[in-house]
Amino acid sequence: MKKPLLIAAVLIILDQISKYLADVFIPYGNFVKIIPLFDFFNLTHIKNTGAAFSMFQGRNFLFTVCIAVFLAALAVWLYKNYLKLSSLQKYAFALILAGGTGNLIDRIFRGAVIDFLDFGINALRWPSFNVADSCVCIAAGIIFADIIKQLKTKNDK
Repeated sequence: MKKPLLIAAVLIILDQISKYLADVFIPYGNFVKIIPLFDFFNLTHIKNTGAAFSMFQGRNFLFTVCIAVFLAALAVWLYKNYLKLSSLQKYAFALILAGGTGNLIDRIFRGAVIDFLDFGINALRWPSFNVADSCVCIAAGIIFADIIKQLKTKNDK
């Protein structure tokens, strides 16, 4: 249980440091071009009081409560089921805990989640995101791959 939780702790710290640096060095609403070709990658400074992709803006308290309850429930479930999980699943759930905790810290102490990674091609932009969001998305991909692997193993029998 130690290694996945250690990785989660490191990712939470990395998430918070990167958000702090974006908050301090990039004025709110501005950006810094990193890969200017096609305006591909920028560092920006956006605050999100809503959910994913800035939906439902202005509901920070609601999302703070929901995320806190979800993380508590997930932690209890993981504690009870940890030995039943595959190694891949343990890392995936550690990533979910890291991502959720990173954004929960923002909601509690900053009043909004700081998003600073901006990718796209010219006017076609992906919504800005952060390290915590990346952790959750990577975890979803790992869980999906694990489900496919289990289905394939089950069908091969």
